[in-house]
Amino acid sequence: GGPSALMDVLGAIPETVDFSVLVAQHMPEKFTRTFAERMDRRSRLRVREAEGDEIVRAGEVLICPGMRCMEVQSVGEELRVRVGPAHPTDRYIPSADRLFLSAARAWGPKVIGVVLTGMADDGARGALAVREAGGHVIAESGETAVVFGMPRATIELGAAHQVLPLRDVAPALLRLDGAVRDGQKQ
Repeated sequence: GGPSALMDVLGAIPETVDFSVLVAQHMPEKFTRTFAERMDRRSRLRVREAEGDEIVRAGEVLICPGMRCMEVQSVGEELRVRVGPAHPTDRYIPSADRLFLSAARAWGPKVIGVVLTGMADDGARGALAVREAGGHVIAESGETAVVFGMPRATIELGAAHQVLPLRDVAPALLRLDGAVRDGQKQ
């Protein structure tokens, strides 16, 4: 989703969560590092640009570098991030579809895919793979999406379990993960 939508979601997530966040944000090269640094200052989670071969850890956010693609892979008991060049078949770079497809293969039912505001249909095919692998998919509703293209494509493909306004995405993530603590708003 857009940078401000992503900040709204990440800003509402406490540092004590038991999940990690991987982001494929359509941004040009050199912008994603600055974007990650800005998000890190404004979020309670640790946010940084992925370099590749990182272990996926709870409470961390990895942003895919611009003009690259990010995938996750099971390596023994660990999940690792791989960053590489775009494939000729990638229509959008970074590719949300590639990230979701790899997450569905690596995590299956443990994946929660979120598609926020954005143009075109990137993420819809990957979100369907997440759903088919037993994971859960949230799409931002047209009520709050600045550009409804990506969420709409996800919904129309039948991939979304939930269609929520932006303000309800973080609480839904926390409920799905079981991270809602006593006293927190739901």
